[in-house]
Amino acid sequence: MSESSASSSAPASPSALPRLVLRSYKPGDFEQVDYIFYSTYFALVPEGVKQKLRSPLFWIGWIGVYGYLLAIVPVLLSDMSVPSWSGRLLQAFMTIAWGLVSFAAVFVMTDRLDVVDHIEKARQNDLRDPEVSYMNLIKEERIVSGEEEAAVGQPSSTTTATTATKRKKTPKKRVTFDKDTKPAMEVVRITKPKDQQTQSHFWVLQMDGQVCGTIGLAQYNTIQYDQRPPLAPAWKKIGQALCERYGLSVPSFLQYDAAAHQHDSVFAQAHAPNTATLQRLAVKQEFQGCGLASILISRALAWAHQQGITQVFAVTNEMQSLAATILRTQHQFTKVKTERKGWFGQHETTWVCQVQQWQDQHASQSDNLFKETNKTLSSAAVN
Repeated sequence: MSESSASSSAPASPSALPRLVLRSYKPGDFEQVDYIFYSTYFALVPEGVKQKLRSPLFWIGWIGVYGYLLAIVPVLLSDMSVPSWSGRLLQAFMTIAWGLVSFAAVFVMTDRLDVVDHIEKARQNDLRDPEVSYMNLIKEERIVSGEEEAAVGQPSSTTTATTATKRKKTPKKRVTFDKDTKPAMEVVRITKPKDQQTQSHFWVLQMDGQVCGTIGLAQYNTIQYDQRPPLAPAWKKIGQALCERYGLSVPSFLQYDAAAHQHDSVFAQAHAPNTATLQRLAVKQEFQGCGLASILISRALAWAHQQGITQVFAVTNEMQSLAATILRTQHQFTKVKTERKGWFGQHETTWVCQVQQWQDQHASQSDNLFKETNKTLSSAAVN
């Protein structure tokens, strides 16, 4: 388990300095990790809107609709006995209304479609359970046996002899009023077999005990399919709704078998040997601008070097320009390719870092930044 603490170089009493701890993910971190991820992603909506407004296609469509609205004003007023200035007034109204409606539509599309899709894609896949996705664990549920349940009711060492004697004479009975009650279950964590283990890992960053950042290093041996339930195309949904509305049977071409399309969408491709992907980098808004993202990235890359990983990839989209800048300027990531994901500036850029080159340039910095605080748990400290 990796753990690190940071202190400022400025002279101050130890109690006054913030304590920065970088450690491995624990089960109790789930809710905080989930909150940090989706809250920081929603904060990227303005950047997504800005990127759409830079798209030439957006302005071509905007000007086309705007020109049409202005052109129909004389047609609408041609058969009406209205003052001559009413045409200009209506055109001004059309201009303001179209501007407000169009920009509101861009905001809603970014917030409710693009951002929500990115968030749910992660939450329904690797962030559904980071222990399973990153920590080489398998979770199994097993029924708690009657002996284990009875053990809970056994007297402690501080129980008096009289009380213990009474409990021995009176066996503990389990009373159940519902015959359909499910048996007690417990979650058992089992380490994956060696041949199934990867070099994946997940870290959380704490400031004075408060989780303020996350990062994950993912390595997949096999193709990972999207775990979200497949949805029927919009035109099929509309057709099905119309058939139900008018009491018609749904024809075969409008039917959609979700089970047959379960593996249509790929979440992540299998990694080549000695490669991994850096992902889920997030820092709480109130802690941004303090260099914490660079600390998280450095820890992940240092881990990758320790595990023999030679290349680390990262993927950013149009809303993550700041993260892309940090990767490129501070950690020697180079652009591999850019894929268009939509008509209005949506895209994904793939980056790669040569871990050995990064280590050669940052070895002394990493040694000074991290130090082991718990060798039993493979903990590290940040100075």
